[in-house]
Amino acid sequence: MRRSGELVRVRVFDTVMVILGPAVSTIGAFAPDPQETTLAYPLGPDSQLDIAGNGFLFDAVTYTIQISAPQSVEVMLGHRPLDLSWVRHDTQYIATTTLSFRQVGWVEIRVGEGGLRIKIISRKMDYETDYQMMVQDLENQVRGLTAKLISSVLNPMKVTSEPFDLWSYWLALVQQLWDDLSHDIAVAWRTLAPHLSDETMMVFMDRQRKLESYDLKRFTQRGHTRIMSRVRRWDVLTPERVYLLQLLQYLHRRLQRVFSHMEGVGQDRRLTAIDHQVTRLLRKLAVEVGMERITGEPQIPTSPRAESHPALRRVVHWHRLLRMGLFPDGDSYLVGPKDISLLYEYWCYLTIVRMVVEESQGELKVSPVVSVNPVDILLSSGRDHAAEIRLPTGQTIQVLYQRQFQGLPTVTQQPDHVVQLQGRDSLVVFDAKYRFELDDRVLENYGRGSPIPPVDTINRMHQYHDAIVMRAAPHHRLVDRAIVLFPLPNQYVSMWKQHRFYKSIDSVGVGALPLLPGGEDVLLRHEIRRYVAEIE
Repeated sequence: MRRSGELVRVRVFDTVMVILGPAVSTIGAFAPDPQETTLAYPLGPDSQLDIAGNGFLFDAVTYTIQISAPQSVEVMLGHRPLDLSWVRHDTQYIATTTLSFRQVGWVEIRVGEGGLRIKIISRKMDYETDYQMMVQDLENQVRGLTAKLISSVLNPMKVTSEPFDLWSYWLALVQQLWDDLSHDIAVAWRTLAPHLSDETMMVFMDRQRKLESYDLKRFTQRGHTRIMSRVRRWDVLTPERVYLLQLLQYLHRRLQRVFSHMEGVGQDRRLTAIDHQVTRLLRKLAVEVGMERITGEPQIPTSPRAESHPALRRVVHWHRLLRMGLFPDGDSYLVGPKDISLLYEYWCYLTIVRMVVEESQGELKVSPVVSVNPVDILLSSGRDHAAEIRLPTGQTIQVLYQRQFQGLPTVTQQPDHVVQLQGRDSLVVFDAKYRFELDDRVLENYGRGSPIPPVDTINRMHQYHDAIVMRAAPHHRLVDRAIVLFPLPNQYVSMWKQHRFYKSIDSVGVGALPLLPGGEDVLLRHEIRRYVAEIE
């Protein structure tokens, strides 16, 4: 007899395992592939699998697992045993536990000698595609924003008055850096003196101008014609020259990474030309010293010789600029697709920063990337680490990541992103949620045929809107608008203006806007433009 909510049943001899859970709606782009008819397989010849309904299991949804067996058995999820409490009922032992899958793809659940292999479907659209697109776009934005910061503050560039997009800023800065770096590498290579080294080695006696008495005694006694001698030689492959070769190799690898993100888009001829120049110079210098293979990461030299060499000091300066975020390694900031929610927060934050810069025609004065090394990017939270955009009027807009509002009459609030004009008590707060509402009844009441963000996130926006107030009485509200950002598929964006969660932004200051890499961003851009226009 089948129970209500039963999704999957597997029998291994006299042991039966049942997975029960909610019937999750599959809307539009995040429905399973219709050509994929089999989403579960039995493990072992003695396992019998029975699937009820559609048999779909989704990530981040809580399911109940019930096992009935003549005696307690071990149940494994992958390589991890599940924690079960067994209760005896007549001649059977029964165990029940809850489980939420935190990854997508195929997983194995073993019951004794058998079990099943089942595919976990993402409830958020095409999970892997979204992740890769956000990693690439996040890396592109970090590169562009860093280039804009360096060009306007650290290393002023002579650029035209025409508006530049972030790619143009980055490419222009990389071109200028490469022109200066290649020149200084060539000068440093020519002017670095060889290194005089002492080596102990075996030499023939007739090559020595002076023989010691013990060498002659050894020759007369044993007839050995070779002796140990200290030889001084000039070595052209100094540690400083190895550093220059490693730096060129590093730059070539970083450019190749950029090319890998441009697959299907077409490579930029200017960037290809830079990479060819890097490769030619690397080969030319490596041949001069007979070095066939360059390995290792470039470590900035700290020897007195390096610090006193003018050209090498300039090379180190350019190297430091390259490491400030012009070549981030996006795959390293997060463990994998299971952290896509955090990645979405990062991506939304940098998207907001970019839009504020573009819509205000302001100048980025403080980088949103507060900690950068060659293999990592970190965003730090709080008021002390806000991105700052200087407006043509002299005013400053801050974009803060996870600012804490403390000292409120009730409890501390911490939205994901806050946009504020310094000195003005009118904030726009955003929460980035890479999730959809899954409750069928809620979707029926609020969905109107479209995926929507979880209703509890809308309630959270009401909380921010009401709870973030001035510390001193009278406690008037600081938040003008509180908006959820969520990854609405493109086919629904055109209908979103008719949705109640969009209209509510104007009516009550709370609502939701779609934002997805490669998708339409006009609605968020319109909101940023409205805020900037009110400042003016």
